Amino acid sequence: MDIKSRLESSLSVNHRHLLNFIADIGGGLGFPIYIVGGSVRDLLLGRAINDFDLTVEGDSGALAESLLRKLGGKIMVHSKFGTARWTPTESTFERLGIPVLAANSLPPHLDFVSTRTETYSTAGALPTVKRASIEVDLRRRDFTVNALAVRIDGVHFGELVDVADGRSDIERGLIRVLHPKSFIDDPTRMFRAVRYAVRYGFEIEPETLRLINEDSRHVLSELSGERLRNEFDLIFEEANP
Repeated sequence: MDIKSRLESSLSVNHRHLLNFIADIGGGLGFPIYIVGGSVRDLLLGRAINDFDLTVEGDSGALAESLLRKLGGKIMVHSKFGTARWTPTESTFERLGIPVLAANSLPPHLDFVSTRTETYSTAGALPTVKRASIEVDLRRRDFTVNALAVRIDGVHFGELVDVADGRSDIERGLIRVLHPKSFIDDPTRMFRAVRYAVRYGFEIEPETLRLINEDSRHVLSELSGERLRNEFDLIFEEANP
């Protein structure tokens, strides 16, 4: 089954209707829109998609403001980080022609992130972000299996963007970083690598495993207690922690 067919079959009628409307608005603004990351990974694994990570090759705040004008709801925009959140209300679903009861199966809000690049001032620090293309954006991801995007607007619906052979790594069951400094830039990725390997029954690719070394583990000491606790919370939320 091709990506387009998989995406169509994995979404409910109301999910498709909502995404099509968002994609049409993005198209009117000249912004390509993509489902990215874990949603695409799970799609290729044949798993249900319940949440959407939507990336906008353009101004995510402008997209959220356009949705607010056309469909109502509430928005929160963080221009510094290129992110926006749109929360639909009952009147939103009425305008879309989606029954309120059926809307309960939809996400309570949608997050939009502008495609971007990230730089780190010091090891383990939070990144500084700048606008970039979808290809550059995907190359900043943690692992190749998450460096994937599926475009959802217009005639491009269902087009896969795979910049690091992530689809092949999914098929081979491998967790692989995109560059040698990945764990130095963000040491929480070490926890994530193990979580994904256990969750999906994957193996950590040998070179990636070698990079979990004294240098990368040392950077863990520079993380805040809050970030460390968040990683442990995520571990204990797994079905098989």
